[in-house]
Amino acid sequence: MRHLLIAGFLSIVCAAPASAQLFGQTLSIVADPATATIYRLKAQDNTLVPLGTGTAKLKLEKGDDNIVIVRQEGYRDVRRPFPRGAEYKDKTFTIALTKRVVALQVLPYDAGIFVNGDRKGTRSLEIEVEEGKATTVEIKKVGFETIKRVYRWDKGGDMPPTAEKIELVDRVVMLRTGPQGAELYANETKIGDTDGALVIKRGTCGTVTARKAGYIAKDATWCNKEGLPDPPIDEQFLALSGRVVNVSGPPNARIIVNNKFAGNGAFAVQVADGACVKVRVEQLAFIPYEREYCAQPNAPAPPFEDAVTLRADDSYAASVASDQANVNVTIEVGKYNDEQAWKLLSSIILSHFDVLENSDSQTGYLRTAWQIKAYGENNDVVVRTRIILKRSNDAPLRYAIKIVSERNRFAGVSVKDDENFMPWDRILNTYKDVINEVQSRVK
Repeated sequence: MRHLLIAGFLSIVCAAPASAQLFGQTLSIVADPATATIYRLKAQDNTLVPLGTGTAKLKLEKGDDNIVIVRQEGYRDVRRPFPRGAEYKDKTFTIALTKRVVALQVLPYDAGIFVNGDRKGTRSLEIEVEEGKATTVEIKKVGFETIKRVYRWDKGGDMPPTAEKIELVDRVVMLRTGPQGAELYANETKIGDTDGALVIKRGTCGTVTARKAGYIAKDATWCNKEGLPDPPIDEQFLALSGRVVNVSGPPNARIIVNNKFAGNGAFAVQVADGACVKVRVEQLAFIPYEREYCAQPNAPAPPFEDAVTLRADDSYAASVASDQANVNVTIEVGKYNDEQAWKLLSSIILSHFDVLENSDSQTGYLRTAWQIKAYGENNDVVVRTRIILKRSNDAPLRYAIKIVSERNRFAGVSVKDDENFMPWDRILNTYKDVINEVQSRVK
């Protein structure tokens, strides 16, 4: 019997190590990073019981999943069960937090949150960033400039923020222009061909310009300011209309647009849709250049450029500048009486002018008909000249003589149209000596 008791005792002693593995086993838990807190999840009420920071002892209990949760702000929790009865060759377990978490708050509330290209929600979202990987987040809403964030973390490197609030504040106006080939500019910076996006920072205004050579540029301005209407969220179409002709001539040439002086040398002439514009380029001693540009459906399209070369005006070579042009010059009559003087004066004038339009010796008034002289291949320049003589005093006897010298304003108009002629400060060589001859012969 004694031997049986001793054998039974020895069998119990030999079985003790196996029993110790099932009852009262303790594991060492190590957290990475070392600042993380280690918790035990109570099965009865799912509450967390802190076991330690960085390291902790976990005693495996019967009837419990022995769940450990490692937690630190800015990381995704790691949850791991240690079932009782399993074989644990190592008594120490390291639990690493491998996912960073960024708590994102977004405004406006209906802005979409996109993670790596996929829409994940609005307003708020926890963004997971795995160690060694990048996570791209975009906040989007129609009418606003998209905000993009790329979160990445590596051990020993910069950490993503634990929380971030992102608000879309800059507005975007999507634009389209035409015809084909038109360009869009914002503050003189090109933003697109035919299509583009105008970004308007909060508190500012933005201006976009549509341009194409040969067309009138078109501008549009929107503001992103409190108290002012919001920029449009639908696509805006800036259709170019009208045409532009860059007219250039000699540096000193005058450019006249619709009878108004526009500039010297060069000028960008704008022609509105459905309209026509008359342009005249003129320079002293040259024949004026005239042309009409129209932006009408059935009219030829105006050129983008019109480089004007003026032809020399032969009327300048055939005339002299004179201070006697278009002014009354007094003629003092010397030895002749009234009748003799009148005959002599009439004779001198008729030697230069073929036709008298009015002659009255009693009143002492004489006016010749216009003498016409045209110059240029198409008679572009017309000079008309006449003499007017009238008695200005009887005692002593005096006459006033005037050479009227005029030049046409526009080609192709009747020479009888007085409104088309203007005084010219030159006298044709044919008549330049008439007054001097009269003065010398009636002394």
